[in-house]
Amino acid sequence: CALPIFTMKVLLSLLACVLVASAHKTYEGYKVLRTGKLDAASADILRQEQATSNTIDFWSEAAPGRRADIMVKSEDLESVQQFLDNNNIQFHTMVKDVQGLIEEVESTRGLGKSKSNTKYSLDWNDYYDHDTLNEFLDALAADNEWANVINIGQSYEGRDMNVLAVTKAGPGAPNVWLEAGIHAREWIAPAVATFLMRELVEDNDEHPDYLDKINWYLIPSANPDGYMYSHEHDRMWRKTRSSTGSIIGCKGVDPNRNWSFHFGESGVSNDKCSDIYPGPNPFSEIETLNIKNFVETLDPVPVLGHCFHSYSQLWLWPYGYDYGAYPPNREEIEQLAIDASDALYQVHGTVFDPINSADLYPAAGASDDWYLGELGTRFAFTTELRDTGKIGRASCRERV
Repeated sequence: CALPIFTMKVLLSLLACVLVASAHKTYEGYKVLRTGKLDAASADILRQEQATSNTIDFWSEAAPGRRADIMVKSEDLESVQQFLDNNNIQFHTMVKDVQGLIEEVESTRGLGKSKSNTKYSLDWNDYYDHDTLNEFLDALAADNEWANVINIGQSYEGRDMNVLAVTKAGPGAPNVWLEAGIHAREWIAPAVATFLMRELVEDNDEHPDYLDKINWYLIPSANPDGYMYSHEHDRMWRKTRSSTGSIIGCKGVDPNRNWSFHFGESGVSNDKCSDIYPGPNPFSEIETLNIKNFVETLDPVPVLGHCFHSYSQLWLWPYGYDYGAYPPNREEIEQLAIDASDALYQVHGTVFDPINSADLYPAAGASDDWYLGELGTRFAFTTELRDTGKIGRASCRERV
């Protein structure tokens, strides 16, 4: 017999949801607009738009003296262009076809692999899934008696969150904490962090002091559910994948707004569909809570908490929650950011700008602020990796 009409509608709605969830989101018709250099007023206008509207996806943030990159879908393009014109914000089209750029890069995935080590699948000519990152950690630990893998818990969807501990220096030596992948779509962050650890461990003889005198802890995949969702369903996904109770089904929290230091005070949106939704309360996300609980066990407190993000080529130093909010060792930490940027230029010829995080844009609840302000690290930084927008977020094609 036929199903009641109401029941049939429910089943069809559920089927539609399943199909949407399993599909790979397309960015056909999406473009990226790059603004001219912003003054304080125009930067504030764009930040207000970011906090109150989901029309614009900010690939790079609105900050005075800088350009903002914003992704817009075709049906919103005319209204966004009118909005920019009305506010005297100059712009041009930086990426004409986001989906085309994604497909161009995807077509080269898996090509040119340099399989130099049979102990793990990871190389640095491509981007790899969460399990492959964990396989790499296991291989380094198995090959070195002074390295081990620590499971710090599972993600919302049940994926293992593993930390590689390289403790050759032993108890009492300074600890360094490295965090990567907290924003799902920033694939270059786990790639750079794992390459750094490979260099430290496998090429130890070239710089023995780094392991003889310092203990290192790395989490390459701080947001594993979001990271895998960006691989399998939506290349531009940024947040976690937790249920938010949204009446229209919007999922996830920005995990880099979910920390307790000045939580929710700036740079966030209460819209559960927003990419900068901070969650209902600090550490609402199991991923950030797992990290917090683990780093609080490290003794001594890490001397450095370093976060890898992309893109823009910036070396950011705290605090980021408000203008003019500086740590007590402001001069020391600012100078180290300057020195690090200079060192990068000397080696690679790439220009990284060392600036205070809030001078880029105030945003509260970030992990680097928490490492410095609550955990008590002496130094905390966020590196916004390559590039400066030519490729941008659609592919993150820059290789390590």
